Amino acid sequence: MTEHSNPSKPPTIRDVAREAGVSKSLVSLVFNGGENVSEERRKRVLHAAELLGYRPNLVAQSLSAGRRDVVAILVANLHNPLFAEIVSAAKARLVEAGQRTLIVSAQVDDDDGSAVLDRDNIAILRDLRPSGLIAVGTIRGFAELADLTATIPTVVASAMDTTKDVVAVVRSDDNTGLDLVVAHLAEQGVEQIAFIGGDGSRVSASREAAFRAAAARHGFGDNARVERADFTEADARRAVAELLTQGRLPQAIIAMNDLTAIGVISALEAAGVSVPGDCLVTGYDDTMLAAIPRISLTSVDPDNRRIGSAAAEALLASAEGRVGEVLVTPRLVVRGSSHAA
Repeated sequence: MTEHSNPSKPPTIRDVAREAGVSKSLVSLVFNGGENVSEERRKRVLHAAELLGYRPNLVAQSLSAGRRDVVAILVANLHNPLFAEIVSAAKARLVEAGQRTLIVSAQVDDDDGSAVLDRDNIAILRDLRPSGLIAVGTIRGFAELADLTATIPTVVASAMDTTKDVVAVVRSDDNTGLDLVVAHLAEQGVEQIAFIGGDGSRVSASREAAFRAAAARHGFGDNARVERADFTEADARRAVAELLTQGRLPQAIIAMNDLTAIGVISALEAAGVSVPGDCLVTGYDDTMLAAIPRISLTSVDPDNRRIGSAAAEALLASAEGRVGEVLVTPRLVVRGSSHAA
């Protein structure tokens, strides 16, 4: 048995070939799934690799072989637990289809704490040349990815940001979700209702429009209003402070998403307003935060795993042409935050 010549450096394909007593090209065949290799020699190569601690460079393999079998999953915000389920389901479906996956963060915070496009990570994606791209969540500056989406099949999941080349958008049916929420609050005897959101993304604007339509259908009329805010917890607290300052606190507040709802509850309780005793609160996305007993947030479950798997399916089907928009039907999960006293 030959010792690895320099233990301070990771073993190479040459070290594996030397250890197994075979050629470098044979080792390459084994790790690239070559079929014309005897089982005895394949085992020798794998045993040598395990003995030396060798791991093949999958990216280098793909590029050198001219293959494009790596799908990149670009995630808007690693702080939002909503995206974990989507990414997990998308990855599982892609792996099942024989695709390698790489998960990349799309955004970083700039000097004033605002989210901006992570151009270093985008540069890596351009160099990698993945076979496909799934963009998860609202990505600020998405239009700057137009050169990628023009050459790489791209699917957007749980967002509405597009370029002319995006092959599919997979998202929750906001109209159904907001109608479920408004109908539930009407059943609780609520007569005054407010929506916090509408700014910051096309999804936020879509949910505002869906709220207005649902409130009109359920007869709220002038007793339904919107306090504009983006999809962050901090802006939700600001919006609630504005409502309280103007003495316009409604019986119920519908937040654009769960993070916004957490900001709403925090601001209300800090001001001595009880939830749900004095004001009912609901969210959207049914993240893991919503189910925490201390929060117990009524929220719309968009079926994130379905969104993730449908996004992967759309990407796999992209070779057959543009898929278009896929709306996933949500359901309402009722918890303690929306039970009127």
